[in-house]
Amino acid sequence: MSTTDKTTVIAKATIARMGMYLRCLLSLQQQGVKTLSSRELAEMMSVTSEQVRRDLASFGRFGKRGSGYDVDRLRLEVEAIFGKGSRRWKCCIVGVGSLGTALLASRNIHKWGFRYVAAFDNDPAKVGTRIERVPVYAIEDLKAVVRKEQIAIGVIAVPGPSARAIARSLHEAGIRGILNFAPQVIREPEKTPVLAVDLSQEFLKLSFYIQRAEEKAEREEDEINASSHVE
Repeated sequence: MSTTDKTTVIAKATIARMGMYLRCLLSLQQQGVKTLSSRELAEMMSVTSEQVRRDLASFGRFGKRGSGYDVDRLRLEVEAIFGKGSRRWKCCIVGVGSLGTALLASRNIHKWGFRYVAAFDNDPAKVGTRIERVPVYAIEDLKAVVRKEQIAIGVIAVPGPSARAIARSLHEAGIRGILNFAPQVIREPEKTPVLAVDLSQEFLKLSFYIQRAEEKAEREEDEINASSHVE
């Protein structure tokens, strides 16, 4: 595989699909599948085979045209795009309320090389304890701990009004990327990518798709009824 030019701009939608391709490839590997075509991968993703080929081409050449993809090799190559195998990402989380605690308890990120090594909160009852074996520090200690542990990724799970100040502190501490769960838009600091995870937006999108599906079903039912009357 040839790597993509570092100056190439990759669409966010493409990056999102690459993550889903990786999930599909891992599932296929666990099932013992050895090879698959772009068409088969496209069907699993509900996209076109041309879309699959364009996405993969954004990062280089994978496999040979007409012979399909080797599942094991393709999984390793896609993992390399996300850095797995080359580094282990140290993470911290700021805010250990119900959401933060749930995020710490999740084991899904571990298999991709991400590991929480610190948590921060302003509740004195939580500071000095451990949640899922992760030590909880005071917010005031954030910069010192991030620097000492060389933490790369910061997760924000605090109420909206506090999010921007926390993001600024993480950036000043040398954090390399931020995942923001707070209902607050954070302006991306220079050279520090910020990704927002807004559950309310996901519910809104789901509402839209539900309505579209129901409208389609109604139209189809109307068409069936109309044709039966004609007969």
